[in-house]
Amino acid sequence: MFNIFHNKSDLLNTISIQQELSVKDLQLVEEIILSVRGRGDKAILDYTQQFDRVLLDDIKANKSAFKLEDTGIIKTINQASENIKAFHQKQMPKEFDHQQEDGTEVSFKWRPIKKVGIYIPSGNYPLLSTVLMNVIPAQVAGVDQIIICTPPQSDGKIDPYILSVCQYLEIKDIFQVGGAQAIAAMALGTETIPKVNKIVGPGNRYVATAKQYVSNRVGIDMVAGPTELVIIADESANPTFIAGDLLSQAEHDKDAFTLLLCTQKSTIDNTKDEIIRLLKSLNTKDIATESFLNNGFAFLTNSIDECIEISNHIAPEHLSIQTKNMESLQYKCIAGAIFLGNETPVAWGDYWAGPNHTLPTSGAAHYRGLLNVLDFLVPFSVTKASTNQKSIQAISSLAETEGLMGHALSVRLREGDD
Repeated sequence: MFNIFHNKSDLLNTISIQQELSVKDLQLVEEIILSVRGRGDKAILDYTQQFDRVLLDDIKANKSAFKLEDTGIIKTINQASENIKAFHQKQMPKEFDHQQEDGTEVSFKWRPIKKVGIYIPSGNYPLLSTVLMNVIPAQVAGVDQIIICTPPQSDGKIDPYILSVCQYLEIKDIFQVGGAQAIAAMALGTETIPKVNKIVGPGNRYVATAKQYVSNRVGIDMVAGPTELVIIADESANPTFIAGDLLSQAEHDKDAFTLLLCTQKSTIDNTKDEIIRLLKSLNTKDIATESFLNNGFAFLTNSIDECIEISNHIAPEHLSIQTKNMESLQYKCIAGAIFLGNETPVAWGDYWAGPNHTLPTSGAAHYRGLLNVLDFLVPFSVTKASTNQKSIQAISSLAETEGLMGHALSVRLREGDD
């Protein structure tokens, strides 16, 4: 089912090739962005017809088109929201004031970003949990205006569950547009879709490429492309659980990346058998099967240390550690999110635990982590000088040493004020 490698270099080379940015994708994305810049809404409508095969009457969604009445799912959404909100409220940073020895007063403060655009994938299944994971941190941070773009279904409407969660979270600006054209619209602005200060949210490779392309115009959270899962396992791991976790990520789309690193050959063999067995009952078996065939891998390692070495080279979006000494391993690993133990499915974090499921992919976990409240806040400082004579002389000396005489002059002009 998945591709079993016996040579570490071959495995890493294959993964490296898959993570490279496609020139063809970049060219298409550039064409889309330039078209949106030049033609605005007309380009949005044309690309929606071309890629989604939908002829839209209106880019802005009809918020009254659907009302969720399933009390069971409403209750579940509410509890998941509370878990996410509680975790993100803990992340709110502190401000501080400080007085230097010369009397200079300085402060470190935070302000929320004014306008944020959130991309919500739709594709094969309604990712209503992604609405919760992206909107709630922005609301906790105090963002003034939240704009959502999500692709329309074949009937020309937004998925009703995505729409209902947007209503639940009191989002006013919802646009039925997806792909690179949605990213371009939020970055540049059109007649209908306002320009934002920052774009967040996961998406396919075209969305990820578009976010990179516009990052010189607006802020972006990260490159959140197709999902990734690495599992580190030893002889104590349960092959059925491993198979279930691999399936849970492979079913996202055909570009999903999954890798089992294991010290036990029998565990790899049994996991492969379990995947075949479990696939039969899944409505997503066709997507998951294609994902495994294209991007599913397993590798028999000589030790747990080798598992960690390979995993850290990849720096995956999700890392599941299903070993005896899992607690100590978490500090040695690089990943967007780590899941400990046989009893912790990755899906627990996708929906329920509270930490964000918008995570860095394509090795970005080497330098940034999961989406969080700080992504929606901007730090700034405030300074009130003391005009202390010794400080004036010291600052002037530093400026003159750098050859910036205007800097020195601006400070010396304050001499004699205290």
